[in-house]
Amino acid sequence: MSTTLQTGTTPILARLCQNPVVVDVECTISNKGNSFDLNNKLVTIQLKENNNEPIVLTKDNFANAIPILNRASVIVGFNLKFDLNWLQRELGYQANCVWDCQLAEYMFSAQTWRYPDLNTTCDNYMVGHKLNRVAEYWAQGVDTDAIPFDVLAEYGAQDVELTYAVFQNQVAKFCDGYQQQFRLFRLHCNDLLVLQDMEFNGICYDTEASLKQSESLEKQIRELERKLLEFIGNVPINFDSNDHISSLLYGGTITENVRVPIGVYKSGAKVGQTRFKIVPKEYNLPRLVEPLKGSELKKEGYYSTDESTLLSLKTNKTSKGMITWLLERSKLMKLKSTYLEGLPNVITKHNWKPNMLHSNLNQCVAATGRLSSTKPNQQNLPKEAKRFCISTGISSNAIAPTLRL
Repeated sequence: MSTTLQTGTTPILARLCQNPVVVDVECTISNKGNSFDLNNKLVTIQLKENNNEPIVLTKDNFANAIPILNRASVIVGFNLKFDLNWLQRELGYQANCVWDCQLAEYMFSAQTWRYPDLNTTCDNYMVGHKLNRVAEYWAQGVDTDAIPFDVLAEYGAQDVELTYAVFQNQVAKFCDGYQQQFRLFRLHCNDLLVLQDMEFNGICYDTEASLKQSESLEKQIRELERKLLEFIGNVPINFDSNDHISSLLYGGTITENVRVPIGVYKSGAKVGQTRFKIVPKEYNLPRLVEPLKGSELKKEGYYSTDESTLLSLKTNKTSKGMITWLLERSKLMKLKSTYLEGLPNVITKHNWKPNMLHSNLNQCVAATGRLSSTKPNQQNLPKEAKRFCISTGISSNAIAPTLRL
C-alpha cells in the first residue's frame, strides 16, 4: 500500500497497512454455502498478499494458505465472517486481526446500507466490476466443484483484486476525515472475531428432550381444543384459521363440505355402492364480543384475531374464558412449532451436526448498529427452549483479539 495512504493517520492504521492479506473462498452451495452444512465442501481459497498477484489454492494445497495468513498484518475480506468460518473448518485457522470491507461500508453509510454488496461498492469507488461467469453456472444448477477451474480461478482472483482495491479506498477515506469512525470500526472488527467464534462453536441443543416436551405440549393443546369445542358445540372449526376464529368471536358463518348420499351405483365397478355428492353445510355463529372501536375487516374478510387484539377485547365472564383458552393455545402452538419442533428441524434442514445450532450473528442489519441473530434467532429464545441449550464452554479465540486500540 502506498505511503500516501498512511500519512497523518493513527499508528494502528499504519501498522495494518504493512502487509494486508485479502482472503476469499469458494465452496459448494447447499444452504447458500453454509460452512456448517456437512454436505458442503471448500473448493478454492483465493489470497492476495499486499500488492502481489492473487493466488488460487485448491484442496491439494490449501495448507499453503497458512504461512501467508500468519504473516499478514491484517486479514481483509468482504463479508469476512463467512470466509473465516470456512478457514477454521478446513484449516483450523483463527484470525486475530481483521478488516471487513462490508462492515466498513455499512458504517460509512451511517448504518443505513444493510448488507453492502461487493459490486455496488466497487462501482461507488470506481475500481471495476466483477464479471460473474460463475453465477451463470450456478443458475444452470452446476455446483461450484463442477465449474471449470479456469473460470472459477478467474472469478476468485477477481474477487480478491477488487476487495483489495476497496480496502485501499477505505483506508484513504478513514484518513480523510473519518478518524473517529475508524476507531469505532476497529471495535466492530474485534467484535466480529468473537461473533465468528460464537457462530463456529454454535449452541448444543438437546433435540431429543425438546421433541419429548413437544409431545407433552400436544396433549395440552388437544385438551384446550376439547374445552373450546365443548363450549361452542358441534361446529367444525379450524383453530389455526383466522377466518374461523373471527367468526367464532364476532359472529359469522363457517362452512363445512359434507358428503350426502344420493343413491347407489347401478353399473360399473362400484355397482351397488352408495353414491355421494359434496354439499356445503353452513354454521351461523352468534356474536360473542364487539370488534375494537375503529377496527376494519381485513381484505380476507375477517377482523383481526392477533394476541394484542384479543387481550384488548371487552368480554363478559363467558367469552373471557374462551379467549383465555384461545390465547393459551396460540402460545403453546408457537412454542411447539417454532422452537420445540422448529429448532430440531432447522438442524436437520441445514445438515448440521446432530444437536448443534449455528445461528447467523449479523452486524450489518439494524440501523441502530445493534446485533441481530437469524436462522434461527438465538436472541429471542423463550425460556421453555433455552432450558434445552447446553453450555459447551468457551473456545480460546473467544478471548479478546491481540490487536488493541
